[in-house]
Amino acid sequence: MAALIASAAVLQGQNAPPAKPASELQRAVEEFKVLSRDLGFREDSPKKASKSGASRPQFHGRLSENFRNDVLDAVPHEIAQRGGDKNLLRRNQWGFNVSGPVIIPKLYNGGRKTFFSLSYEGVRERIGRSSLRTVPILSEREGDYSQVVDSAGEPQEIYDPSTTRLNPNYDSSQAVSRDNLQYIKDPYPNNRIPVDRQDPIARKILAFYPKPNSDAGPFFRNNYFAVAPETNTASGMIAKVDHSFLEKHRLAVSYAFTNGFAGSATFIPNAADSAAPDRNYVNRRGSIEYVYTASPQSVNTLTLEAHSDINENVSDTADWPSQLGLTGVPGKAFPRIELGSYLAMGRNSPQARNARNTFVLTDAHSLRVGKHNLRMVGQFVRYQVNTFNPGLPSGGYYFSSSLTSLPGIVNTGQSFASFLLGGVDTSDYSDVPSPSYFRNWTLITALQDTWEYRQGLTFSFGLNMQTSAPRTERYNRQSTVDLSVINPSNGRLGALVFAGKGGYGAAFQPVAIKPQPNFSLAWNPRGNRKAVLRLSYAMSYQAYPIYNGQWGTRGFTGHPNYYAANSQLVPAFTLSQGVPPASKPIPDLTPTAADDTNATILETGGHLPRYQSVGASYERELTGGFVLTGSLGVSWGKDLFVGNYAVNPDALRPEMMSYRDQLNDQAFNRSLRPYPQFIATDVFSQWPDGRYRREAASARVEKRTAQGLSLTGTYEYSRQYDDYSGPYGKQDFFNRHNEWGLTAGNNPHRLSLTYMYELPIGTSKPYLVFPDWRRYLTDGWSISGISSVSSGDPLSLRAQFNNTGGVLQTVRVNVVQGVDPLPSKQGPDMWFNPAAFSHPDDFQMGSGPRTHPTLRNPMTQNHDLSVSKRFAIDQERSMEFTASGFNFINNANWNLPDTVIGTESSPNVNAGKIIGSRGGRVVQLGLRFSF
Repeated sequence: MAALIASAAVLQGQNAPPAKPASELQRAVEEFKVLSRDLGFREDSPKKASKSGASRPQFHGRLSENFRNDVLDAVPHEIAQRGGDKNLLRRNQWGFNVSGPVIIPKLYNGGRKTFFSLSYEGVRERIGRSSLRTVPILSEREGDYSQVVDSAGEPQEIYDPSTTRLNPNYDSSQAVSRDNLQYIKDPYPNNRIPVDRQDPIARKILAFYPKPNSDAGPFFRNNYFAVAPETNTASGMIAKVDHSFLEKHRLAVSYAFTNGFAGSATFIPNAADSAAPDRNYVNRRGSIEYVYTASPQSVNTLTLEAHSDINENVSDTADWPSQLGLTGVPGKAFPRIELGSYLAMGRNSPQARNARNTFVLTDAHSLRVGKHNLRMVGQFVRYQVNTFNPGLPSGGYYFSSSLTSLPGIVNTGQSFASFLLGGVDTSDYSDVPSPSYFRNWTLITALQDTWEYRQGLTFSFGLNMQTSAPRTERYNRQSTVDLSVINPSNGRLGALVFAGKGGYGAAFQPVAIKPQPNFSLAWNPRGNRKAVLRLSYAMSYQAYPIYNGQWGTRGFTGHPNYYAANSQLVPAFTLSQGVPPASKPIPDLTPTAADDTNATILETGGHLPRYQSVGASYERELTGGFVLTGSLGVSWGKDLFVGNYAVNPDALRPEMMSYRDQLNDQAFNRSLRPYPQFIATDVFSQWPDGRYRREAASARVEKRTAQGLSLTGTYEYSRQYDDYSGPYGKQDFFNRHNEWGLTAGNNPHRLSLTYMYELPIGTSKPYLVFPDWRRYLTDGWSISGISSVSSGDPLSLRAQFNNTGGVLQTVRVNVVQGVDPLPSKQGPDMWFNPAAFSHPDDFQMGSGPRTHPTLRNPMTQNHDLSVSKRFAIDQERSMEFTASGFNFINNANWNLPDTVIGTESSPNVNAGKIIGSRGGRVVQLGLRFSF
């Protein structure tokens, strides 16, 4: 309210030509006087006497409660489809707010210059979340594969790796095939793995694995349906004190906190759960704002803010590796087990602790000079991330179908069978002795000029200079692979370097200074104030980021990697053997410390993501309170930060697939790579190499409130392209043109409608006007809602098998010419025509696009409705009851279709089909008391 009083003072004392006619300005001032008088902030305000006859302060606030319970709801469609008849939803959200003058009896009365606001909100929530996954069938758990089938319903072949031998009749001039095998393996008798051949530690781990409980299919797939509660417990408060002094000065102090617990919905109801860890969190916010109003034309605002967000995962303290008999790892958590397409076991980052602290100092000055409104801003932001994040303290163990396959033949072998044998394909673990303390900062200086050239024509020019400092670590405990330094282990480029050592500074990247200009205009054509044309252009850069986690600390932290020399022939090791000792104990501050690991590489050129946009809009006010707006916009960006799915500095060129099966020999494979001393490289979403372009057009119709009705309808059409998005990543790292395609996740059509209608009944309304007690039943009714409809985003199709010797991280499909990918009658049994696509041959790239240009996922729609009733108790107090229905029509949105295309000999019979839907009506009841 003090800010409102100050604004009125500005209006009354402004020397510049008024923007509105004097009569309109005077009416605004008078309206403010009435408002402030009614609220008790003026000397002529009516006094409310207490029993002692003294005036009492005016306090205002509210009490609220919102309540949800599944008793009121429809059963979600995804649960009903699996035979369930109930879901869990318990949610209570309550709070209060009170504000008014600061009064300390007999000591201080701030009724004219010191005001406070205090708010509290609490949430207690348990919501059932469902997930459909695949787990091994009961006989398969025992090693009996006689009933296990592939995606075409044919028996799944598994082979005994202990029988591996060279084929004396192999013709090296011909491709490997069933008729020309390089290596021979014998199938298990009756397709069963003998119990005495199964790994004892794998058997112990298997005791924690869930059993099938669903038959969504096909062929035993999608056979595990988990419904578990997601928990959210939070309590928070916001307090603010606002004090005006010496007429031109105002000081505001605020503080906020939130304490909470977030519990993830489990996939597995025991220690082997692979869902995200539960976490405790604490958030703190504090700020001091000082405003100096030198004159109505000159206002300076100085702000100091501090934010702190602390998250700590809740970890299991039991020593699970010891209980399972697994040796060689330092952690205590349940190990991470990945089984191909089956549900994984064990959590990532079970023991992570992260604290993010942000300090912001901002000084902004607004100045009116003639027709120019100038705004000058200087802002300094200091970031701190204190993080302890051993991602895999007890190790990650990855099992592939290769070990139990017939070497070189796709659709043979199975990941779970390899797990039963304990044959680890690849593995790594995290040895993290201490946290990391990362720091960086950003400085922004900006000047903005809004120039009222003449009535109906305004220009705005701005220039923002962003200075961004890269990440440092408090004790210089960070490292990266420098691709220009010779590695002494093999004389090739690529060696680990360390901050503060060997001529390197505390950071590996330069301080970047980037200009960020912007321009816009607003014009009333022909002086028509009911029409306005707006044009705009802006350019901006993203600052250097700091993420949670201890990426880029190799040498100070250990990440031993283990891999099979040829995963089709032998494992890296077996679980019962234990994890081999690390070859390089930490700390290891040598140039070779990242050798034989997944090496972390930071782009050191100082490139930052650049974004540009151009927009135009035309707004016209029509009769009847309608406003029509049409907009066009184009935005584009380059050097966007992307991760390993889009960048791989150590990738093999696609033409290397000509070596075919030789690529399965890891020594030979690595010899072909640019940096053979590493197993792989990790850029951790910080490599500036992404590009995108978005084109959008929208139309908006707004009906301003009249006769109790207001509504807004918006339609947007957009096209967005990039070279990095999608669930499967790039196929070709060396040809960006082939990766350019529609953005995965972009919905080209969006339609929304929001509305609010005060029902025409009750006092001052045309119907059901009663002067007696019945007015309490008819007054104050209103309805409001929002409806949205979105078309589906582009489909990304991929090949079922990736027999490319590790050259490609994903394989796209081929397009069959002359076959329409869209069926004549689209439905859940055939959302798209899988016959329009084919699986590439072994060691071949797919020729199809990264995202399909015409096929879309199913559309989604949602409709929310709220009905409220306000009970006026007296002039200052009221009670409001609200009943809201989210997805009140109980609509079901179909799930994503299966986009995996199998081979001709082993097709994926589920391709193109939709297996379920999601959605269900949720009802919320709310009550709010205002005073």
